[in-house]
This record gives sequence, structure tokens and C-alpha cells, in this order.
Amino acid sequence: MHFTFDRLLVLFCVLLALGAVLWLLLAVLMGWGILRPPRMSAGKAIYHLQRLSPGDLGMGFEEQLFTVRDARTGQKLTISGWWIPANAASDKCVVLLHGYADAKVGAIAWAPVFHDLNCNILAIDLRAHGESGGQFCTGGYFERDDVSQVIDQLLNLYPDQARQLILFGPSLGAAIACAVAIHRDDISSVILESPYADYERAIAAQIRLMGLPGGSLLRAALAIAQKISGTKFSEVRPVDLLRNINCPVLTIIGADDELLDADEIQAIKRAAKSNPSSVFWLVENTGHLAVMASDPVEYEQKIRDFLSTQSRF
Repeated sequence: MHFTFDRLLVLFCVLLALGAVLWLLLAVLMGWGILRPPRMSAGKAIYHLQRLSPGDLGMGFEEQLFTVRDARTGQKLTISGWWIPANAASDKCVVLLHGYADAKVGAIAWAPVFHDLNCNILAIDLRAHGESGGQFCTGGYFERDDVSQVIDQLLNLYPDQARQLILFGPSLGAAIACAVAIHRDDISSVILESPYADYERAIAAQIRLMGLPGGSLLRAALAIAQKISGTKFSEVRPVDLLRNINCPVLTIIGADDELLDADEIQAIKRAAKSNPSSVFWLVENTGHLAVMASDPVEYEQKIRDFLSTQSRF
């Protein structure tokens, strides 16, 4: 009897150790997955978006490649982009920043709005997305440096066409737009489409929507992801960054955004309204990234009205 109990105790300890190893392995895999979103390939773009380039939306464009220095490693990183010139001479330029697991081919869904407003447009693939280099998506932590370097090069390439710079970003792109704008004094305005309040909470919400385990496993995965990539997600929280943007900001949120709860929407609203020259637009019965699709005419008019209030627009 004593022998049997000892064997059961050993078996229990072994199973417990195996469980702990498995739990850690799952946390590492989840952390790795957070850093490595699936890339938007040409096949995916054709299947999901029915387009491959701005040409499929009736807009002329030029391919651009930007070389930036990784802020962590100092190594060169290639950022792929499309330059879409305005219909007529214009000194306004919109930089389109796409969302998580998307690419510039996804971001150009908003390009016709700005094309109609006679803006030049630069759409880029963020690091670890689309055709750009880079191993990890860091929630805006290193992307902010990449984008700022791209903007510097853009101003050298097209000084007359980019005197007025507008940053537009959906979801992750919104977080990056905030993180870039607070460190530059040459941004005329910022437009945030479906911004989340906090990157970690947004990931947790997405995990829940996918039916995957969260809780302590996700917390460990997020900690591992930050350790692997050398990032601090807490430094690029849009709800904090919004308060420090000096230029006008238009914040667009669907009231039924799946990545936000009611408290987070109110927190973003308070942060947005701390800037007296900014506009907060909450759209009822609309989900994440669905505002434009719900009423394209009103959407374009809201953006037109917002930009028309800018002294130089």
C-alpha cells in the first residue's frame, strides 16, 4: 500500500511538471504568435479584398522603398510603400498606416476618401507586415521610429507635395499615428479610425472573440512577447498618447466596437476632448473598422469638415 502511494505521488509530480512545461510552451507559442501576425499575401488580398494595388481602385501610383534603421538593433529595415499622387497640384499628404495583420493593400480602402479631397497619399507596410522587412510587430513601440524615419524621407522626396502632413490610422495604425504625432511638430492633423485604448486589452479582447484561452496564460504570453522583442506595450497606449498630441485629432469609434468596452470608449473620449481643437465622433450600431462602410457619404463629409477647419487646408 505504501509502495503504491509513493508511485502515485511520483506520477502526480511528473504530470504536474509536464503540465507546467506544457503551460509555459503554450505561453511562449502565444507570445510568439502575438509578435508574428500572418502576413497579407497577394493571394489573401485577391481573395479577401479583391484588389492588389491602388490601380484596382482607379488610382495611379508609384512603388516606393524606404530604408530605416531598427531602433533596437541598428540594422537596416526595408519599408515598402505606394505613393498615390493627388489629381491636381496639392501640398497635402496623408500617410496611411494599416492595422494588425493587414497591409497597405488593406489600408487603401480609405484612400479614395482622401483622393477625392485632392490629397497626395503614402500607404506603407509596417514592419513584419506585407512586403516590408522586420521580424516582429511591436504594437507601435518600434513602429513609431520606423514611420518617423519614413516621414523624414518622404519630406525629402516630395517637399512640395507634403507640406501639410496628415496621419491616418485604423486600429493598430491609430496607435502608431498617436505615437508618431507626439514626437513631431510637422504633423498638421491626425485621424484615428477605431483606435483601441490599450494594446494588451485589445489583444485580450481579440483572444476572447477567437475563443482562445486568456487569463494567466495570456498575461504570461504578453510578458514573454515583450521580453523577446524588447518592447513595453504600456508606453504606446493610445488612451495616454492622445492627451499629448498638439495638433487637431479626429477620433472615429463605432459604439459597438468589439475591442472596446463602455469604460474604454469613455476614456478615449475624455482623452480626445482634452485637446480643444479635436473632434470625437461616436457612431451608434457600428463595430470595429465598420464606420466607413455603414455610411460612406457621411464618413467622407465628416473628414472633409474636420480637415476644412485646419487653417491651411
